[in-house]
Amino acid sequence: MELSNRQIYIISYLLNHPEGMNADHLAAKAGISLRTLQTEIRDINKSLEDGAAIINAGKHGYAVQNFSEKARETILAQADDRQTMLMPEQRVNDILSALLFEKDYISMEALAGKLFMSKGTVFRTIENSSVLKKLVTVNRTKGLIVELPEFQKRQYLTKVFDRESAEIYAPNVSAKYKGLDRIMRSYMAKLFVSHQYHVSGESLRSFRRYMILSLIRSSMGYTLEEMDHGLDISSLMNELMDIIHSVTGMTFTDSEKQDLQAKLNELPAFLIEIPETRKAWITEWEPAYQRFRECVRETFGLELSMKEDEKLRFLLHVYKLHQRAVYGHHISNYYKREINRTYVLATQIVVSCFEKAFGFKVPETEVTFIALYVAMAIRFREKPVDCIIVTSKNPSLVWPMKQWMEEHFPNEVGRVTVVEHYLWLNKELSRKYVPEQDNALILTASASMALSCPEAVLVKLFALDNEYELISRRLKEIKKRLKDRELEEAIARYVRFKTVSAEEIDTGMDLPELIQKAVPETACLCQKNNEDFSGSETSESYEFVLDTDSFLLPRVHTRRTDPQDENSIQILYLEKPVLYRGTNIRSVVVTDYYTETNEMIDFYNLISEILRPGKIDELKTGF
Repeated sequence: MELSNRQIYIISYLLNHPEGMNADHLAAKAGISLRTLQTEIRDINKSLEDGAAIINAGKHGYAVQNFSEKARETILAQADDRQTMLMPEQRVNDILSALLFEKDYISMEALAGKLFMSKGTVFRTIENSSVLKKLVTVNRTKGLIVELPEFQKRQYLTKVFDRESAEIYAPNVSAKYKGLDRIMRSYMAKLFVSHQYHVSGESLRSFRRYMILSLIRSSMGYTLEEMDHGLDISSLMNELMDIIHSVTGMTFTDSEKQDLQAKLNELPAFLIEIPETRKAWITEWEPAYQRFRECVRETFGLELSMKEDEKLRFLLHVYKLHQRAVYGHHISNYYKREINRTYVLATQIVVSCFEKAFGFKVPETEVTFIALYVAMAIRFREKPVDCIIVTSKNPSLVWPMKQWMEEHFPNEVGRVTVVEHYLWLNKELSRKYVPEQDNALILTASASMALSCPEAVLVKLFALDNEYELISRRLKEIKKRLKDRELEEAIARYVRFKTVSAEEIDTGMDLPELIQKAVPETACLCQKNNEDFSGSETSESYEFVLDTDSFLLPRVHTRRTDPQDENSIQILYLEKPVLYRGTNIRSVVVTDYYTETNEMIDFYNLISEILRPGKIDELKTGF
């Protein structure tokens, strides 16, 4: 019986839900379509032995049947042998969540039994997760425990608690959560709107989870530390607490009221309308914003330019972020790795300059939220495509066409040139007067011209609105061709490939050690204990682990130590994946940029292109 990682994931999830799992939900958990799920289950059933099967349980969706202990052990052994993590994030979350509901030490065997995992799986998951290694205390005789202040436990539970998984290891907690969630859902959104506190749905859900888990923890005898932030309890918070008390009889302590009010105050809010009395934060953070712009200019040679409304949104986010930092809170970011990959430069700017300018450190989970604002401020216009109108008619007839192009494609089209047909046919003269023909959009109203030049778009002079889609499509084709050509040239100029063999990986070196060996000059970036592996000379301990199973090391140099130093991109292709921070890393991208070259935007656009899903595998075949 040989199963793929995805198939093991599906089986393990269903084993944790013996009552069955809705097909849509299971497909979403596995990150696949319903059709793919059906195919996978069919293939799984062909591979299973001794009568074990996944069956269609009607309204309950899919469920496992006849899975003996031997069958479970066989599947676990297969996963363990490959050292794969069936559900990397979910498994880490469930282990941490289960431990947070334990008041005393619990043995690894007992924890594994609660979570339907093997003892070896629990051990490896903790070893391979930086979060668990940091939070879980392991005692050889007593077992495992999370020793944190109660307010921090509540913070972590908000991020990792899954009520469906909790049905397995804490059914009473799961039942309480579902009941309170139904009550809060029916009231909370309406109250936020009525009090004109406009937050995102994600922020609302996060606050609701925090409030529910606070109630549950309090009812279970977990006492929040004494705290007084000196905050006035808002009318919104008072109304929420009154509703909860009237429906459930539950109340909050003074410390919990202060903690929840702090949490409420710091929620990221939409900038819809701000009363004059609440604009003090703009004045407070404006000097820091100017220092931030200056740091970006000095470090990266870029001009940060935000429109007034964009700057206000940015400063409001910074204001809320500072509140979260003061109270020890931070919010989850499920898009962190994708944003890291898409906006490398903006993320690096935040890591390098934000703390210097604003005076406080951004939590790692929130760096990319700030990076999105920066990405807007350093966005650049694509190079416009020139347009050539070739005509054999009276020139006055084509001037409306020229004007129409300039009005309808102001950003996409650059210079618009009108050329006589006879001049176009004379290649020597046409090259002299219109040199960039290969990269231009060619329009004509002449059928004979269209026949002699297949690249030309044939249009009707006085019906151009009907030709908009055709012209727009041709512009996109030209831009893609130019982009592909520039990308090919840039890859040939900057990119170098190096393969790290499976034999080297099997020597037992971890990812930082493999990178040090392959790219010796990165040795100074690794701390001695390898706990924090820095990705850049300017990025301190921030790590660019990406959603494409790649690890990025972006480095910016303000000066060259050797005249031969050039901008470069080194790709280390790992013949065998290396587990690092809960991710199977398959490639490492080390970039070196020298600010003296003034190619920042183009160079980092190239990095983003290389990091697109599947691009590294595609490039490897060409090297």
